[in-house]
This record gives sequence, C-alpha cells and structure tokens, in this order.
Amino acid sequence: MRLVFVGVVLFLAWPAWAAEPGAEAELVCRPEAAPGRVLCELKVSAAAGARLVWADALVTSAPEFVRPLRARVAPERFKGAGAGERKLSLAFVASKAGVGKVVVKARAVVCRGQGEHENCRPETLDTQAEIRVGG
Repeated sequence: MRLVFVGVVLFLAWPAWAAEPGAEAELVCRPEAAPGRVLCELKVSAAAGARLVWADALVTSAPEFVRPLRARVAPERFKGAGAGERKLSLAFVASKAGVGKVVVKARAVVCRGQGEHENCRPETLDTQAEIRVGG
C-alpha cells in the first residue's frame, strides 16, 4: 500500500511541462538538378517558455542514391539562430538522379524555469524530408 501511495505522490509531483513537447524539429532539403552535393537544413526550436541548451543530429536513413557526408553532426556545427533555436546544414552526395526520403534523429536538451527551479530534460525528435535529384 505504501508503494502505491509513493507512486501516486511522485506522479503528482512530476512537473506538468514534462508531458508537453519541449522542442520541435523541421528538416528541409533543397532539390538539385543533377547528381552531386545535396544540402538539407535541420532547424531545432524550443517551445515557448523553454530554452534549448544542447542539440545534435543523427542521419538514421537515406535512400540508396545518396549518402551523408557525416552520419552524426555534433553540437559545435549548429549555428545559433537565437536562444531557443539552432540551425544545421546537412550535406549528402548523390551518385545518380532519384527521389527518396532522408530520416534524421534530432536530439536536444530543453530547460524550463530559472536558477534552482530550472528543470532540464532530453528530447529525441524524428524528422524526415524528401531528397530530389534530377528531373
């Protein structure tokens, strides 16, 4: 019985924002006319009232005709676009024309509050975009 009571108390004490998404990710790839370099931009944004303190990106899937130049893009390569947003260019090399989807896992740490009342948590966001090379 005590264990159930402790579980209920911990559940009620859990911050309300923990259930809310703390970040969003958007991936957009520029169409290319011919095989070669293909650029995509990943934008990771913190929700209103939250702060983005760290982010990185992992390419988890790409079509056969393109390959990523880096499978993991470290936080150092993100460009700051404000306190709550980071932008990252992802580069791929296309060996031939084609259309397919690239899947990227954006990982972030998002914080809410200030000082000793600040709460931070990790987030994992899967996002995808179409890669189009050739006519």
